[in-house]
Amino acid sequence: MRSGAFEVVFATITWLAVSCLCAAQQDAPPPVSTDYAKPEPVLSGSVAFIPTWDGGKPNLDSIVTPVLLVPLGNNFVVESRAELEGNFQRRNGTTGGFTGPIGKSLDYAELDYIGKRYVTVTVGRFLTPFNIFNERFYPAWIRNTQTDPLIFPLGTGSDDGVMLRGALAATKDVVLNYSAYFSALSNNGVLQSERHAGMRAGIFLPRRRLELGGSAQHQLQGRRGTRYGFYLEWQPLRVPFDLRSEGEYSRFEGNGFWVEGAYRFRNANFLPLRRAQLVGRTQMFHTGKVRLAVPELPTADTKRTEFGVNYYLNDGWKALASYGRTFTAAGNRNIWTVGMTYRFVFPMGFAQ
Repeated sequence: MRSGAFEVVFATITWLAVSCLCAAQQDAPPPVSTDYAKPEPVLSGSVAFIPTWDGGKPNLDSIVTPVLLVPLGNNFVVESRAELEGNFQRRNGTTGGFTGPIGKSLDYAELDYIGKRYVTVTVGRFLTPFNIFNERFYPAWIRNTQTDPLIFPLGTGSDDGVMLRGALAATKDVVLNYSAYFSALSNNGVLQSERHAGMRAGIFLPRRRLELGGSAQHQLQGRRGTRYGFYLEWQPLRVPFDLRSEGEYSRFEGNGFWVEGAYRFRNANFLPLRRAQLVGRTQMFHTGKVRLAVPELPTADTKRTEFGVNYYLNDGWKALASYGRTFTAAGNRNIWTVGMTYRFVFPMGFAQ
């Protein structure tokens, strides 16, 4: 898609969002009852310890992810998530003590205005809404498979700018959702961001518990390329099964996809088995015209298949283990993962 055409489409999406905002202002809701709980700040997040052996090389991955949610009245919310991640490896490859850096990042720090019916306005630093893994499944306590998808660095991350997003029910069986955003360039180590504009649109079928959609993102710097994506998520009503998939394409950076299924033994007669979940994921990535355009992407065509098990000790604790095999032209290798994640929530006030 040419730059001019993309900008026209982006402007159209933005205009539609603003139109919905104006319509919502005319369609004023009934008076709000004063008999409700007062919004209070909440500190939540997760802690994870996930040792990984990739090609026989051990890596002790320790992650602390605090999330702060501060409501400002009934229409504004401040959200922020930081991440402290230690990647500890042996000094001499496979022998010696473990050492390594502790990475610090600010994933998002945003102000949301959610007072209108069809649109939420976000300013600040936010997660890039390119496909859905970055926004919905990235935290260790949520994801079913702990390793990142091979295509994850393509088009995702965090943006510094403005975003419009919302949803509307086309019919009682069809819900449309959208996101449109603009990001400014930042070379700051903590607030790093690429200059681009993008959009995501999806269709959700509540009765089928099925959502599918697509994304497009145009770079406004460098080669000014365009990235495309599609996603699918399905949770059957009568079967405790999750199906998730994403695909992404960039002419310069590469393309690929991943498909993941997870089955939870909720209906097992043996009570401890009800806490177990089997997971499988297969994926592939093909390099683009410019290798190392995104350093985090694989440098050669890569395929990977993984199988694992998650065991939910309770609502907060999850133990996990998985095995996978990576296939490349340079050679194949095994990847093993074990570990545990913990999710916490601490209210920081007293509801009235």
